[in-house]
Amino acid sequence: MAKEHTEGAAAARALAARLPGWTVWYGEHTRRFWALSRTKGRAGASHAEAATAEELERTVRRIEDGVPPQASSERETPTRETPRPAAAEPEPRREPARTAG
Repeated sequence: MAKEHTEGAAAARALAARLPGWTVWYGEHTRRFWALSRTKGRAGASHAEAATAEELERTVRRIEDGVPPQASSERETPTRETPRPAAAEPEPRREPARTAG
């Protein structure tokens, strides 16, 4: 895991150099890339996260261009708002069979 963190941190530093208006880091525990805008984007978004540095850069560029993050068709992971399946109806309660006696 130390190697993954080191590689993630290096990728985040390289990305931060390409995105001067953003603070960029790699989350050791989340294993995801994060960016926090130093100014509010035209789309109103001020932060972004992604599984890869490349995906994060695409997301940040869309935010800078004023495209709302939810308008993206390139999302690779479901959001927390993904609907859950409806709960199944409970089965009717059954009584044990009675024996004649």
